[in-house]
Amino acid sequence: MPKCNVLLLIVNVMVTNILKILTFTFSMIFNSCFAQEIWKEGFDIPGKGIWGNSAGLIQSDFSGITTWILDYTGIRLTDSGDYAKTVSTAGGRFEVCDIEGEVTWRSETIGISDYKNVGIHLSASETGSGNNGTLKYLKAFYIIDNGNPMPFDASPVCEGNWGAAFPDQKSLKGSELQIMVKLSNNYSSDKVILDEIVVSGEKGVNPRVPVFGLVINEIMADPYPVEGLPGAEYLELLNTLSHPVSSGNWILRINGTEKKIPDFTIQAGGFLVLCATGSLDSLKQYGNVINIPGFQGLLNNGALIEILDENRDLIDQIAYSETWYADPVKERGGWSLERIDPKRTCNQPGNWKASADLKGGTPVSANSVYMTNPDIEPPSVKWAVAVAENQVEVQFSENMDTTGLNPGNFHLKEAGSPDSVRHISAGTIVLTFDFPLLKNKTYLLQFTDLTDECGNKLISNDAAIQWNTLDQGDVLISEVLFNPFPDGEDYVELYNNSQKLILLKNLSLATRDDSLKLKQVYPLAKNKSVLQPGAYLVLTKDTDKVFPFYRIKCPECFLQTEKFPTYINEGGRVVLADHKLVVVDEFAYSEKMHSPFLYNHDGVSLERSSFIAKTNETGNWHSASTGSGYGTPGYKNSQAEPENTSRPLVTFEPEAFSPDNDGYNDEYLIRYQMDRQGYIANVRVFDQSGRFVTLLAKNEILATEGTIAWNGKDETGKRLPIGMYVVLVEVFHESGVVHRFKDGVALTGRVE
Repeated sequence: MPKCNVLLLIVNVMVTNILKILTFTFSMIFNSCFAQEIWKEGFDIPGKGIWGNSAGLIQSDFSGITTWILDYTGIRLTDSGDYAKTVSTAGGRFEVCDIEGEVTWRSETIGISDYKNVGIHLSASETGSGNNGTLKYLKAFYIIDNGNPMPFDASPVCEGNWGAAFPDQKSLKGSELQIMVKLSNNYSSDKVILDEIVVSGEKGVNPRVPVFGLVINEIMADPYPVEGLPGAEYLELLNTLSHPVSSGNWILRINGTEKKIPDFTIQAGGFLVLCATGSLDSLKQYGNVINIPGFQGLLNNGALIEILDENRDLIDQIAYSETWYADPVKERGGWSLERIDPKRTCNQPGNWKASADLKGGTPVSANSVYMTNPDIEPPSVKWAVAVAENQVEVQFSENMDTTGLNPGNFHLKEAGSPDSVRHISAGTIVLTFDFPLLKNKTYLLQFTDLTDECGNKLISNDAAIQWNTLDQGDVLISEVLFNPFPDGEDYVELYNNSQKLILLKNLSLATRDDSLKLKQVYPLAKNKSVLQPGAYLVLTKDTDKVFPFYRIKCPECFLQTEKFPTYINEGGRVVLADHKLVVVDEFAYSEKMHSPFLYNHDGVSLERSSFIAKTNETGNWHSASTGSGYGTPGYKNSQAEPENTSRPLVTFEPEAFSPDNDGYNDEYLIRYQMDRQGYIANVRVFDQSGRFVTLLAKNEILATEGTIAWNGKDETGKRLPIGMYVVLVEVFHESGVVHRFKDGVALTGRVE
């Protein structure tokens, strides 16, 4: 090559490198006008890293190094000239020479939450003639908030004979940063050099706000009727950080509608109330209040509220509901919803309740319900139902950790795992299988490693599902109260007479008009709750008007419906239909079906005796027994079909009793079992002289089986004297049949 060409080549290389250096230097000077140094690594301590020895073993020394680590797994070094370590050349740098394999240099975790426009600047150079990019390279990455490694935007990969380069990354945001550099050089006379690394960023009154650094803290959605505060809707924000933040260019989004939030500096631990322009004057008396132009208002029954920063990154969101008040009176208006624990960012339905302040809310001040409120309650499965022949919908009791809602976390026993999982919400998913479910077959859906947002593990590990058809007689009407007590409410009890998992949203309750056309057809439920085989379900418009009047053994067996058909006292029809309005069961009732010995029908239900006999078969319905409280909502009917008995049976025990509450023979028990429904009982007690002393039952409607107890007192509540007594039981049927039973018993006790 001619000398002039060689000289020209040298000059070109020098000019190119000088330009690179000038560009890097200018960039640093320009950025320094607006940014400040956050972190720096200059490799000032030489001899830190790894090198080989004559035995081919790896030597290492990282003493005193706390700002970075080196991963050298799989590396082979054959002598002391093979190394990846810091050297004192040019004031300190990290060099890689003649190594077989790749080393990964990682910085410590660098906090950047108080900065914006964070940048990384490093110098990468090489010496020597080796130009194979697979054997000689430097690759630069960054990691934000423990995410995946991402390559730098500028010069992320340097390979072969690149000379000098300056990998650069700008406009980073997050809470934590880590830098990762992969280096390799399998040439003995070449070097790959990592020089000074600088992280810089802008710091001011508006550093990036991390998720939940500011939280929605109070919601006044329905200010009327006014309790003490002005009649104005508002949102309260709370800055949970240790430094001020500015709301400039933030966005308030309510059910998808976005409005810009004016600039306002919220001090550390401070509050800011957002409201409509027309409400500003009435609310500004409380302190930090700003108006949102075009504020569209808050729905009483719930909405999704989101706060976004200037980059449209989420700061906080709340999907509130009117059910969060947990107080039916305050739910009607005039009271705000307050966040209980601002540091709790998961399972929000359990972290809000109605304000306890007498004014109805606490704008621009600490919440009246504030307390530490960690979520320690494990989630459960609300329902798991087949919604198509190859799809199953699962709803959990609260929002789940969505990273665990994957096909591998679900398995249909003896069938397989789903092909895909579709997230309807954080608490509801749809599993799609690549095979159809067999109709009316019960499957076991198994769950693995599922937790809620707060990390609590799922209670149950499986749930039964079924793809079925609803046939006539699968669900039967079991009990009807059409003439409730004063201030009471009607109810209808259903019974799952099949082995199917019945989806309640596919059922409706109705009645008929004078021309026998269906009317007042009301679906039982909007959700996908399931009625299990052999289970009872009681439908009513208001459980508070049923519970006080009856023995409630199964509160969870009640379903309070938004609408309920009108069943008149004289008679009518109770109709149960499917979603296509095909009748599943129907009962034509009349008050004349009650016992003729019943003087007052108020509060007395009609009970079905047999689930085998047809619904409207004569004799299949009877008044609920006196002993049951005239109704058995949610459990087995008192007039259920009796055991095979040819005649009434009555037994007495014990032979002697002492009502002294010592737990032993405190009561005298008369147990009975009838051969059919419709019996009435009178039970009288006489002393040993034959004198009448008390009445235990008078024209009592008997169940098909039950117990009548005597506590040793007369009808006035007075304890009778110690002695022998005769008990006479008389049962008679409305058909005219009469049976009598007699027993003697000793009333004992302490002699005073």
